[in-house]
Amino acid sequence: MRQSRNGRAEWFELSEEGWRRSNRARPLGQLVREALQNAFDQRARRVKVRLAEDEVRIEDDAPAGLARDEFAFTVFLGEKDTPPTWRGRKGRGLKEMIAASDRAEVETVGRTLVFDDSGRNVKANTRLVGTCLRLFRRTSASEREAALQLLRLTIPPPGVELVINGRGVRPPRFKDSLEECPLETVELHRGVERFVERPARVDLYHVRPGETPHLFELGLPVEPHHLPWHVDVQQRIPLAAERDAARDPYKRVLAAILLESLAPVLSRQELSGAWVTEVLAHFTLGEEALQAYVAKVLPARAVLAVGPRADDRARQLGAKVVDLRGMPDSALAQLETVVESADAYVERMEGPPRDTVVKPGARAERFVGLVRCLSRELIGQEVGVEFFERKVRDPSAHVEAEYDRERRVLRVNMRGQVRLEDPLESRTLGIILHELAHEAGDEHDFAFIDRLEAFAGKALRCLVDRPDLLAPYASPKKRAG
Repeated sequence: MRQSRNGRAEWFELSEEGWRRSNRARPLGQLVREALQNAFDQRARRVKVRLAEDEVRIEDDAPAGLARDEFAFTVFLGEKDTPPTWRGRKGRGLKEMIAASDRAEVETVGRTLVFDDSGRNVKANTRLVGTCLRLFRRTSASEREAALQLLRLTIPPPGVELVINGRGVRPPRFKDSLEECPLETVELHRGVERFVERPARVDLYHVRPGETPHLFELGLPVEPHHLPWHVDVQQRIPLAAERDAARDPYKRVLAAILLESLAPVLSRQELSGAWVTEVLAHFTLGEEALQAYVAKVLPARAVLAVGPRADDRARQLGAKVVDLRGMPDSALAQLETVVESADAYVERMEGPPRDTVVKPGARAERFVGLVRCLSRELIGQEVGVEFFERKVRDPSAHVEAEYDRERRVLRVNMRGQVRLEDPLESRTLGIILHELAHEAGDEHDFAFIDRLEAFAGKALRCLVDRPDLLAPYASPKKRAG
């Protein structure tokens, strides 16, 4: 039984075939990204990548080259103590690339490690700096194209030249930078990973045409995301097991930090994405960020929808009713702290109801009779009539009449333009027809317009075909004429 490095008898053995199959299944771009991590960590100033049909070649000019031969073939062996600003982790990257190949060569300072059918061999060379990794495996055109798209997103460290298939990689256009963002990260201490929270700088870049916004770790693309920019975190990101995605809670915290910090300077388009709704659903934002979101995303004089009657009245008073009831409850609750509801807006504009009941007596008999007659003809049921006076602070809040659907009562404002003595006067008749059309709904939508037009047509036919039906409601002067 073999002894491990710490002197204890070993418990496990590695299936090389299983290890190779596992890594062979990984996308080519993710494998090559591991080599870029190593080169950038080792302070290379120039890195060249060549993806060909049967060979992948990555060469750098890092001063030291490969520190130890075992780093190329001992799984999970790597640097034991590395800070969060170090890209590599767990000592797996180089071994995974080699395992995914049919054969490989690691040419580093003074020696070349060869992996082929005969096993693992070392031979001397004359290289003075850096490492050249050659991976021999056949790849399809689609594999290489997908890898190129991923690798060309890379944001090289300042002063580092990255060349992929003969083309230099240029960083995207810089947008903004946030300092001291409290984010979870990973540090290695004596070979053990520890998750700690640490302030980090986060850089934002504009997305070029044809690109998908990505989350980056120290310049290397990790995964696509739904934020509107490339977001590059300047320390290790807690990743899933395959190191191809960040953990969901981490991504939510990062998005919340960006929104809280940048909302006042972001555009309407940047604030309109689903990522903002997700942040509002999981985090409580400060008032400044909420106010900035409302000012840029919602229309002027926006109020939150609450129900057909209040919404319709708010529109009549000049508000823009916004229906956000499909949002998560927690997101909507936050917006309600800075955006007025439709019913609150109506109450503020009209003031508390101060209706005074009025009984006009005999002079309203013809008007009441006409309302009952028309309601029987138009909606098939007789409605009641009430009279009131209402004082309003804002003239735009004035109403001529309103229809109470629950009680089937037409309420008439005596301070309005209804003429009780002449109910067939055009303006008065129009008000009656308008309110009776609300029997089927409170809103002034297309269905309401259709009903109103139909009622107007029926009333006109009554005047033409059955003049005796409506004649009793004309004014005495017109009847005499």
